[in-house]
Amino acid sequence: MYISNSLVYLQWIERPVKDIVIKHASSKGTKVSFKKGTIIIPEGSVVEHAYVVIKGWAAYYLNNLCGEERIASLVGPGRVFGLGPAFDQLPVAVSIHAIEDCEAYKVSRKDLIQAMLEDINLGIEMVSIVTLRLRSILEGENIFSSLSTPNQRLIYYFVSLLQSGEQKKHGNGDWYELPVNLSHERIGEIISASRSTVCRMISQYKHTGKLKTVRNRLFINRGLVEEYGVIEIDGSRVLGY
Repeated sequence: MYISNSLVYLQWIERPVKDIVIKHASSKGTKVSFKKGTIIIPEGSVVEHAYVVIKGWAAYYLNNLCGEERIASLVGPGRVFGLGPAFDQLPVAVSIHAIEDCEAYKVSRKDLIQAMLEDINLGIEMVSIVTLRLRSILEGENIFSSLSTPNQRLIYYFVSLLQSGEQKKHGNGDWYELPVNLSHERIGEIISASRSTVCRMISQYKHTGKLKTVRNRLFINRGLVEEYGVIEIDGSRVLGY
């Protein structure tokens, strides 16, 4: 999280990668598809490929010793997962699941290393991607920590998705459709709240006209986000006091 010119930026979902990465992935990679619920990278595996998402959403899951799991981060269109593990060749401590039907470019470790040797700009961008992944993990630990209330953490979750650039504006600009639709249980995993607590908060916001569901998609009213403060979406101060 950082503040610039009185605008607040949350970085739990990192920005899309640059075109140079997309072009390399489309030319050297293989296009693959995953059905919702597919485990793309199992916990404990040694990763041999990175994936550039071009459609749908995937999620990083953390698992404890009791076999319980929770979502630690989301990866949407134009984002990359598996890049750091493909380089370090260590067993991954997370699993990555498709939480929607997904399409991605799958690029081998060999091609990634060759690209870094041949194109310094592409190499720098890959290092940046790995760094942003670490920053997003730290951001998640910050904004979803016990230092904030469940209501604040829910709003932070909504704001993070709105600042991802994947949201859709509806009506007169007062409503935004969230780009990914998770169950109350999954949202609770992210914000460290029980399913019943998430259900109660969302019901309250629907009752006050700040949330609505249309065809199983969740829509956020700017009035709800204004409870957070002044934020920026798509380069404009479109929400806030």
